[in-house]
Amino acid sequence: MIHKRSPIACLCTLLLAWAGASAALAQPQGEGTVTQGQSLQALSQQADRYEQQVSELNGSYDQGSAEIFRSLASVYWQMGQLEEAANAYQEALQALRVNEGLASESQLAVISEFNGLLFEQEDWEQLDTHFHLQVDMSRRLYGVSDVRYLRASNTLAGWKIRAFQTGIYQGRGDRSIQLAAEIYRTLAEQLPETDPNYHRRLAGYHSAQGLAHFYSARFAASLPLEEFRAAPQGNNVQNCVPTILSVDGGAQPSAAACQVNQGSDAEFFASQQREKSQLVRRHLGNMRQSFMLAIEALENAPDVSIREQAVAILNYGDANMLAEDYHRARTQYAMAYELLSANPQSIQLRDELMDQPRKALQDIVGELPFDSKLQDSEALGTISFDVGERGEILNISIEGMEDALIQQNLGAIAMMLEQSPYRPRIVEGRPVQSRVSISTGQL
Repeated sequence: MIHKRSPIACLCTLLLAWAGASAALAQPQGEGTVTQGQSLQALSQQADRYEQQVSELNGSYDQGSAEIFRSLASVYWQMGQLEEAANAYQEALQALRVNEGLASESQLAVISEFNGLLFEQEDWEQLDTHFHLQVDMSRRLYGVSDVRYLRASNTLAGWKIRAFQTGIYQGRGDRSIQLAAEIYRTLAEQLPETDPNYHRRLAGYHSAQGLAHFYSARFAASLPLEEFRAAPQGNNVQNCVPTILSVDGGAQPSAAACQVNQGSDAEFFASQQREKSQLVRRHLGNMRQSFMLAIEALENAPDVSIREQAVAILNYGDANMLAEDYHRARTQYAMAYELLSANPQSIQLRDELMDQPRKALQDIVGELPFDSKLQDSEALGTISFDVGERGEILNISIEGMEDALIQQNLGAIAMMLEQSPYRPRIVEGRPVQSRVSISTGQL
């Protein structure tokens, strides 16, 4: 079974990439409101001037037309006319493509600005397309070893995970969560050993790859059996592979997976079940290997701290807890507890990390702007809940100023908790149930 809850996390080695993403998703001049003393009438007059300039273009695109459309989009956005702003951004991109080809730095700039509007519109599919487009353009412009390409790839992979965690968008096929694991694996392979922070960055990539594998397993587990039909390779009907492939290179040929007598053959149905189960197990195996590689990378770092080692071990335990492999999770928690109990100097650190429930895997992938956006809809108050031995959230209660408002926001708060599973409190190396009370703004 695959756990149905999703962790929210933050990785230090990925902050640079997410800083770029956050800037890309920041709306110019004030979140869709009239700012800096500008009146709606003044903005409307600006829009009229830009629209007049657009009409004078007569449908042609020259070097200056892209900037006109971009300025018009910004004004529309500030006026709250989001659909008109999106159309203007599309025209700006089209003008740049006509004059500059399929890839240019000016197009990347417009796409980054456009992304903020798409975020406000909650047009997740087009936002996903833009992240892919930024990676492709960066590859064309800078090459795969350039930091700008690596940053774009990192951002795309992080977006895939956060979108899947929150349930706002789940791509299919080559746009699915599996792509995030491929990206992190490539980033780890391409990381030069001469990098002064090589081992920590490598551990970060491996941890993020492990998280992507976990969600790939969840994705595979959610697919209907019909999608696990197999097709023969060549003309050999006994050499079949499932049509849903994993990121580790694909499933092995299996005669049992062949599409023989599909309608009534019980063996064919059983083969679908086996192929699906094997794919899920493969992803979970890759998840475990990735988190183990992260621990190994930190162990090889010449100046690694005991905190870094303990956090890596706890992350591995959290990953197993989310995968409902509680035996492995308890083993890792016990190892971390033992490591932090070795000397009196580490006892305080042990208590900090383990003496109360903490968000699971909170140091893996950076948060996106919609994390704070979700918080805006919550009631101000205090939420209390139990975290069970297996990380389950129990006995939620909320206290605040207005009971009615609290009840209306109970669903939003519950959703945030589902997106933010907790590691249980660890006492003498064993998880125990305990109570948590926090401000709703801390979710």
